[in-house]
Amino acid sequence: MLPLSALQRRVVALLLRRGPLARAELTKLLDVSRSRLSPEVAHLITKKVVREELSDVSTGGRRATRLTLGDRGFGLVAGVDVDPAGVSLVLMLLDGTVVARRTVECDQASDPGLTLKAVDAALKSEVATAGSTLRLIGVSIAADIDNVGQVSEPPPTMPAWAGVSIGGHFARRFGVPAYVENDVNVLAVAERSRCGPASELQNYAVVKVSSGVGCGLVINGRLVRGSDGYAGDIGHVCIDPASEFMCACGNLGCLEAVVSAPALIREAEALARSGQSSTLAELQGAGPLSLEAVGRAAQLEDPSATAMLRRAGRHVGFAIAGLVTILNPAAVFLSTGIRGAEDVVLSAVRQRVYEHARPAATRQLVIGTCQFGREDGAVGAAEYACHAMVTSYGQKDRG
Repeated sequence: MLPLSALQRRVVALLLRRGPLARAELTKLLDVSRSRLSPEVAHLITKKVVREELSDVSTGGRRATRLTLGDRGFGLVAGVDVDPAGVSLVLMLLDGTVVARRTVECDQASDPGLTLKAVDAALKSEVATAGSTLRLIGVSIAADIDNVGQVSEPPPTMPAWAGVSIGGHFARRFGVPAYVENDVNVLAVAERSRCGPASELQNYAVVKVSSGVGCGLVINGRLVRGSDGYAGDIGHVCIDPASEFMCACGNLGCLEAVVSAPALIREAEALARSGQSSTLAELQGAGPLSLEAVGRAAQLEDPSATAMLRRAGRHVGFAIAGLVTILNPAAVFLSTGIRGAEDVVLSAVRQRVYEHARPAATRQLVIGTCQFGREDGAVGAAEYACHAMVTSYGQKDRG
């Protein structure tokens, strides 16, 4: 974390969640006097973590000022997303402005060392082009991270990443704080940013369906990692003990075995081969099927593709119903990457949750979609780093 006082960290955390605020609003929200707040804010302004700007609203006299997070004066925050589908990075200002995006060409599946070197080179190049100073790095990876910051359970397509300390690598290479976390936990924290859907919530969950299925949990305003870092592993909840599909963990009937991206693509390919879906067969003729293709088929009202996504939504909803009954979150946000057909999945999830969760726990429950899409993993990682620098969220600088 930055060397800031407890109150200074609270100011930054509030601006991250709420956006620009007047000093009077800050004193009220933080429950402190103006005289107590003023020197703390002055220090943040001196360090360029916070800056003053004119309000967009005029009351007829002088335009009021608001406090907002730093821009180029503070420096750059990097976000890196490592996923079986590819590696990407962004450079972002503390105020949330993205100033650079880049896809990193590398063989992330088989060689972590070469992948990290490729990211090093790309990041160094982008920072030089931006003409500013790198201050923080956030890393999102589609893998479990243990309590010492190492990859403990990589996906089946990235087995060589086991034991790699990604945060430690970047901290040594660039000499700045580097925070690493699994992709769904990063997404859960990022959803609190910039007046996002979870910015006012203390208890919520984020469920991500991608190469695997995971759940990020925020309880009482804090990310829950569990005693060993495996909290929220909803993909390995058994939803069908009689299932013929074996999960990568070795068990039958796991949620991940039937609704992850590989599982849905496998089912879509079977529908195309059998002739049950002419739309999927046509799309397959143009190239390998993907989640986007499945979403496109459902968007075109293909009955087989739509039915498949509804089944997947019901499976996810069944697992979420248990989570809702046990934890009673205010909201559950879903990320699927199924462009154009998110509503099909979401409606099936809602139906199953309301059928199986305790009614008292669903009376005020919100079930919606994430503000950060599947392609925004690197932005989410940068947002995660911003939060981690003023909280205890992050797995930082572990060698």
